[in-house]
Amino acid sequence: MNYDFIIVGSGAGGATLSKELAKKGRKVLVVESGKNVFPLLFVLEKSVEGTDIFTAYGAGGATVLANANGVRSLEKPLAEFGIVLEKEYEELEKETGLAPIHDSLLSPDGSIRLLEICKKAGIGMQKMPKFIDHTKCTRCGNCSLGCPSGAKWTALSFLREAESHGADVVYNTKVEKVIVENSKAKGVECISTNGPVKYYGNSIVIAAGGIKSPVILQNSGIKNAGQNLFIDICEFYYGITPDIDLSHEPPMQLVNTEFLEKEGFIHSTGSLKDKSKLKYYLKDNVDAYMNNNLFAVIVKIKDEAIGRIFPDGTFTKTATAQDRKRLDKGGEAARVLLMAAGAKPETIQKREGLYGGHNGASAAIGVVVDNNLQTKIDNLFVCDGSVLPESPGLPPILTIMAIAKWFAKKW
Repeated sequence: MNYDFIIVGSGAGGATLSKELAKKGRKVLVVESGKNVFPLLFVLEKSVEGTDIFTAYGAGGATVLANANGVRSLEKPLAEFGIVLEKEYEELEKETGLAPIHDSLLSPDGSIRLLEICKKAGIGMQKMPKFIDHTKCTRCGNCSLGCPSGAKWTALSFLREAESHGADVVYNTKVEKVIVENSKAKGVECISTNGPVKYYGNSIVIAAGGIKSPVILQNSGIKNAGQNLFIDICEFYYGITPDIDLSHEPPMQLVNTEFLEKEGFIHSTGSLKDKSKLKYYLKDNVDAYMNNNLFAVIVKIKDEAIGRIFPDGTFTKTATAQDRKRLDKGGEAARVLLMAAGAKPETIQKREGLYGGHNGASAAIGVVVDNNLQTKIDNLFVCDGSVLPESPGLPPILTIMAIAKWFAKKW
């Protein structure tokens, strides 16, 4: 079959785009490298320097294991390329039920009390906007394990809606490269469980994520893809508090963005109950933290976009001197927050290593794609986090979805 659109990837960008195009009557094929299972497994990608990037591959992509955070970001940089997303943000916020985390999901001895403490201390903590239906949420704290109660919105809902409007979806099918004839994209070459397969379409949209999309592009002749990688580098600070208990709330329930514009970092709160994960972070001190009121502050920065992804899928990424300054300033402010909440200095510990939860700019607008998201190859487009022009320092899911909606309206 010759499709109007072949979309590679079913995450925030791919699922949103497939839904919008299928609703308009376009013949759409979504090609997904992962499985059609729920929940997906975490995939730990490591840079050659050892920096961790957590992601997921399969139906719904990383949205299935994300912590349901939805915020607007990069509005000014995107507008400079003619991508104004106000209408798309409004539409998505309505469709997904996005709103500041509901009071019913916060504990009186947890975030509700912490907000009062922060207000008195002049610390700008606020409720995080969440893709969570508070009437379904059981406050299990397992958003990043796939949300067993179904309270969290994920891109799976958009993918299923696309299918209901006639879109085809194939799984366990890895796109190796784009078929190009006479400088025009004609289809994709894939490896499936049954061997090599080719699909043909009028327009090809790569939406496999900030790490995988550049590999496909490079293998298709787009040699400048894979540069300028950001990952929104994070560090975690843990403390033990006498009476602040966040363990019965969704993670990353509060956020402070007051330092973002000038200092380049944000804070969010969390509590991790999974001992195996916590042991990965805290090593031999895990029991002391598991048996007390564990309180975590995440420092997330706008990192310099200087990482590099290579055609074999390996990549380089670590903190620059500028990144390190931002992380250290964020860490100092995190300690102030933890101590304001009652943590004694000797209980405050920073987890080892660097972590990135978001990745992009590796096929950036103005570098790899134009302001219509097209590469130098006709009919070959990119629509995921890799087109973001710079690090937002904020969760990018909502922004990626808004870009996909905006792009779909052109067709």
